[in-house]
Amino acid sequence: MEKTEQKTKKLLATLIILTFLTVNLTFPSIISYASPTIKTEKSVYGGGETLNISGTATPNTDITIQLFDPAGRRKAIAQASVNSEGLWSKTNIYTFTREDLSGRWIVKVYDTVLEKWAETPFIVDVTPPKITITLKPEKKVYGNETVTILVDSNEKICKTTVTVIPPKTIPQTVNMLKVNQTRWVGTLKIKPEFEGKTTIKVQVEDKAGNIAEKEKSFIVDVTPPKITITEIPAKTKEPTIIVEGTVSEPIPEVKILVPGLPPVKAKVDKEKLIWKTEVTLKATGLNIVKAYVTDEAGNIGEDQKVVYYIGPIETIKTEIENLKETMKNEVETIKTSVNTLGNLLIVAVILSIIAATFSITAVIIIARRIVLK
Repeated sequence: MEKTEQKTKKLLATLIILTFLTVNLTFPSIISYASPTIKTEKSVYGGGETLNISGTATPNTDITIQLFDPAGRRKAIAQASVNSEGLWSKTNIYTFTREDLSGRWIVKVYDTVLEKWAETPFIVDVTPPKITITLKPEKKVYGNETVTILVDSNEKICKTTVTVIPPKTIPQTVNMLKVNQTRWVGTLKIKPEFEGKTTIKVQVEDKAGNIAEKEKSFIVDVTPPKITITEIPAKTKEPTIIVEGTVSEPIPEVKILVPGLPPVKAKVDKEKLIWKTEVTLKATGLNIVKAYVTDEAGNIGEDQKVVYYIGPIETIKTEIENLKETMKNEVETIKTSVNTLGNLLIVAVILSIIAATFSITAVIIIARRIVLK
């Protein structure tokens, strides 16, 4: 009886195993999903990039794929086959171009067995960033100085390259630092070889790989302007004199410096590059008259001449009287010193006589004592 039961159990186990194997061979795709899924390779796509997707759905079926732009327009439709494990993928669904709308796109899949949709959003950015270049300080012409370069964008940028292209030397790259998502900053030390028109070329790239380029040019002048005093008297009896000269650049004005006076301005004839003005000398004798000029870049040029101012007769007389008074005071001082010295000599003589008298008296007293003894 026991042997019969054991045989029966073995037979049942064998039947169960055979049934399981038969079911797996006949229906290999027992795997099922509650709903389809979908995912993209990237979260942001740029111009020229292709959309490839993958996901899960009911095994051994076909799914429908649809792509919609931000305006809700269907841009692509495709099908994909699901394998026995419920996995599917589809490549080259759509290639984005500059003509496409930037923004939030949606890709959808439909499982015909489950009768359900799945969708996922992603960003398409085919619009290059808009950038501005700012130089600090803002000037028309730059000299020997350090300039700050600011690059600003209307969207997040992940890479910025700034190249300076001088007219007389090889281009150089400026080291740029990220201030925030939309601003980068760098500094440029202007060099003599930048003289002339120098160009700054900026290239930025956003997260989607869109590239924008922009250029900004500025003038560099590191050469000081030349100014020359051409007409000025070497000697004069009059305090007011005429000073004339030339400049090498069409600068608005020249400044003249005269000892004892504030700067005198002279307008420049921008066509002839000449200037002329009157100055009044205050001090007699040698006067150093300086003329200097500053250009737009801050470069300074200067020239100087010496004028001997004799002065009017009245001035000479006053100076003579002042000299006489000074000499008189000096004489009185000397007399006072001599008188003081004379008094001291008299006192010294009197003291010497008194001392001699005491000495003679002492000798007489001593002699008398000796005689008396």
